Amino acid sequence: MAKKISDDIIAQIPELYEKYGSKKKVAEELGISTTSVTKYLNIYQGAPVEVVRKARVKVDEEMIAKINELFASCKNMAQVARELNISSSTVKNHLSEENLQLKSKLNDDRDALWFYIYRLFGPDGDKPVSDWNVTQMQKHQRMGMSYKSQLLTLKWFYEIKGNRVKEQYKTIGIIPYVYDEAAAYYKSQDKKQKEIEAAIERQLEKDRVEIKYNPSDYIGKKKKRNQIDLDSIVGDDE
Repeated sequence: MAKKISDDIIAQIPELYEKYGSKKKVAEELGISTTSVTKYLNIYQGAPVEVVRKARVKVDEEMIAKINELFASCKNMAQVARELNISSSTVKNHLSEENLQLKSKLNDDRDALWFYIYRLFGPDGDKPVSDWNVTQMQKHQRMGMSYKSQLLTLKWFYEIKGNRVKEQYKTIGIIPYVYDEAAAYYKSQDKKQKEIEAAIERQLEKDRVEIKYNPSDYIGKKKKRNQIDLDSIVGDDE
């Protein structure tokens, strides 16, 4: 008789997949089949998101000052919008010239990382960079690892340390695990870091010409999610 998959195990599937990036490893740890892992990941990724309309907030001089102060601190428009209960477009429309320049630099850093991942791993099906890696880029950035630091970490891991890309692990999930070690290396090699950063800027200019894809077309795009009945899958058979 097939055993039941408990609610607790189901809840762990997306968390462990985010950690390992491998369905097989998740299945082994939880003692279930890779088919079940795939099934519940698909359900998790397709779960509906409740849309809550924001209450109108008055944008006065005090609010504009808060917008720019927060953005300069966190460098994330979405985070500023959440904290102040306003839209991202409102944040963008009221950024100071200094913060607009900062935003442009952040976009350059983001694009440089995206292009590097594309060159490193190659396309993922019909996507230049997998949705998983785009999600990881943004997650790491929210955790305090800037796009620039993520790229420097990958270059340290693959180019300086000489690790090879493994076909079954084409993911940037390694970043948090080697981030501190990479940072320590660059701290002791200030001249080397400046050389690499200069090379990154030159490569970005080259990538924008040679690679036909635009990172902005693949980053931050909202996906349409289908409604599902979660009650129908709880306690499903293994």
